[in-house]
Amino acid sequence: MNLPEHGTFRRYVATASINFVAFYGLWELFIFILPEGDFWPTVSWSIAWLLGSFLAHWTHRIWTFDSDRDTSWTIPASMGLYTIGWLGSSACYYIGTVSWSLDVRLVFIVNSSLWGVLNYLGQREIAFKQVNISPLS
Repeated sequence: MNLPEHGTFRRYVATASINFVAFYGLWELFIFILPEGDFWPTVSWSIAWLLGSFLAHWTHRIWTFDSDRDTSWTIPASMGLYTIGWLGSSACYYIGTVSWSLDVRLVFIVNSSLWGVLNYLGQREIAFKQVNISPLS
């Protein structure tokens, strides 16, 4: 099987598919455990996003970007980006489900897709951006 080049959007989507399944599973678990209605699906989204972010950092570090950047940079940078995504995506999820009364699973798919693309750009350009260190000539 030929995988796309490291750092490409195609490689990101392949890796993100694995992360998506874990994220979705966590979300469904919290949907089942937490009370129904009101803001609780958004709470489930938020918890699953936070837990999934740790898995996503490592899978994207290894599989998507094959990054050799030090984890003292990639972990805080990724988690900073995931925190921004967590806040923005949770707000969008709440608006879609509570304010607009859309189906929670439809909003889950659309919201995941939107924030997944934004996350790719942030991870590629900030957290895992390759830094060329060459001696001065």
